[in-house]
Amino acid sequence: MADVQYVQWISKPVISGEVVHGMKTGRKLGFPTANLSQSPDWVENGVYGVQVQIEDELLNGVMNIGVKPTFGSRFERITEIHLFDFQGDLYGKNIQCVPLFRIRDEQKFSSFHTLLQQIKEDVNYARTIFSRQGAVQRQRIS
Repeated sequence: MADVQYVQWISKPVISGEVVHGMKTGRKLGFPTANLSQSPDWVENGVYGVQVQIEDELLNGVMNIGVKPTFGSRFERITEIHLFDFQGDLYGKNIQCVPLFRIRDEQKFSSFHTLLQQIKEDVNYARTIFSRQGAVQRQRIS
């Protein structure tokens, strides 16, 4: 995982899309995700710290974009976002997501346990970065 002292800030356009049903694997692992109806090709596969606008609310989270290699190669490229401290139903809603920093490349894990440990590390890393940045980054989506 990336060093907290060196954050790979990025400048990517807003990703907009409708939240659609997925396989609910994230929910089963304890990290529910909002799956977007599109996966733009201008974002490299990987895990990102993101800020998401849902109606008038700005939320932080992590986004995985890629083909989910741990689950097999039959999957299409997908964008899935785990929002921190969010509970609610987003299905059918349009959301806007801004990738703010890159956490790591997409990778295949040897087990679900290893994947779950890495998700926990990714979330903790992103929370640390967001807590250090405070409200400064909250002005990216307009």
